[in-house]
Amino acid sequence: MAEYPIDKKKLVKVIESPVDFIKVDREKCVGCKNCAIICGMNLWKIRNGKAALDKDYKKFCTECASCFTVCDFDAIEFTFPPAGYGVVYERG
Repeated sequence: MAEYPIDKKKLVKVIESPVDFIKVDREKCVGCKNCAIICGMNLWKIRNGKAALDKDYKKFCTECASCFTVCDFDAIEFTFPPAGYGVVYERG
């Protein structure tokens, strides 16, 4: 069976939030990479030994809060986007 790459970012529909809803406390972050490993949309990177979100994360985040859940150092603050913004579920 041949492999067919899937561009996950094309599968999600999001109304981009006007405000940040995920924040990283770089003082608390130890660069463990848990957020980067768990993120299904690959929105986290480790830069200079600390977690960093892609600049366009508000366009693609599925609001699963996995990054917040796996951070053992309380370095990630997660809130849902304001009403009317965020993931749009069209099926299921």
